[in-house]
Amino acid sequence: MKVTEKCDIYSYGVVLLELLTGKTPVQPMEQGGDLVTWTRNHIRNNNNTLSSEMLDNRLDLEDQITINHMLTVLKLALMCTSMSPTKRPSMREVVLMLIESNEREGNLTLTQTNHGPPSKDST
Repeated sequence: MKVTEKCDIYSYGVVLLELLTGKTPVQPMEQGGDLVTWTRNHIRNNNNTLSSEMLDNRLDLEDQITINHMLTVLKLALMCTSMSPTKRPSMREVVLMLIESNEREGNLTLTQTNHGPPSKDST
């Protein structure tokens, strides 16, 4: 197998799924055998909808904004783990989607620290 950017994107998607679900990349066979299969089966079994039930149950998810952001990142993880490498986004697209999701949910801290010099107020 030739290692390509699309392979790296798939692996990144698996890491995102691990972080969001709190599950390991390899699941028992009765749960699908791997995290990507478990995730897809869970969505399929729940009328093709994403829900906070998929997220790590060790987290205290009271804030709907946080849940929405995590579900958006979960959608991105699913795009990254598409079975067809040609349907996976590039890493540049992944970064842009993460930034857009962060801005959309009102958490501007990430983008403020990565763009331009610090303001006079921060010194």
